[in-house]
Amino acid sequence: MTPRLGMAVVALGVLAGCASSGDIADPVTRKLTWFSFLNGDDIRATCAPGAPLRVRLVHNADYMVRVRVYDLVEPPPAPQGPPPGSLVLMTRVLGPTPASLTVDPAAPGLALAPLGGRVARRVIGPGDAARLRAALEADGLDGGPPTVRRLDSHEFWWLAVGCLDGRMRIQAWADPDPGYAALTAPARLRALDGTGIPIRTPADEPHGGNPVMYDRARADKEVRFRLSVGPEGINGPPRLP
Repeated sequence: MTPRLGMAVVALGVLAGCASSGDIADPVTRKLTWFSFLNGDDIRATCAPGAPLRVRLVHNADYMVRVRVYDLVEPPPAPQGPPPGSLVLMTRVLGPTPASLTVDPAAPGLALAPLGGRVARRVIGPGDAARLRAALEADGLDGGPPTVRRLDSHEFWWLAVGCLDGRMRIQAWADPDPGYAALTAPARLRALDGTGIPIRTPADEPHGGNPVMYDRARADKEVRFRLSVGPEGINGPPRLP
């Protein structure tokens, strides 16, 4: 008899608040550390004056359907390394997330491997890196407290957290707020992405029928959560709405 791993069970582990190391390749570890990952706890642990740039952008396009993660890291100087001002970009696209998963104890990796998502990695040259950082700053990453205070898992939003110039920054943008549609960094990231998977938009959501009934039917089958975002990061324990 094969054990069945239900998303609701995993959610209980997630809400326990395990600390993230920044590695989300393993789907079980990802579920257990997801909120810590979103909060950039692994970035915060090394952010100090003189620390290299590290920025994480997460695009939630309905958590159960598609999540996209961009990790930007300033590489250490090395004689044979990238030129100064370069950044390493790792992109991971996840989804759709199954409501449950049947795992064979004899070969658990066969079921879990596809849930690691599609990954692309590349070095961004100084010119593109400078333009991307300028776009992030223009979008508000360097411009004060988050303009959006609540993020729901079944909605569309961007969350950015990072260590820039030795200080932690956090910002969030959610649809249908005007700031979400006006973002400039996603277009630059899309051009550098490398996964071949388009960024999902609110226009890709299915329409028709009674939206309230449709949403209620989905909610019965999905794990949902709500995040409260403040100047210091994700505030309080994440909770199911």
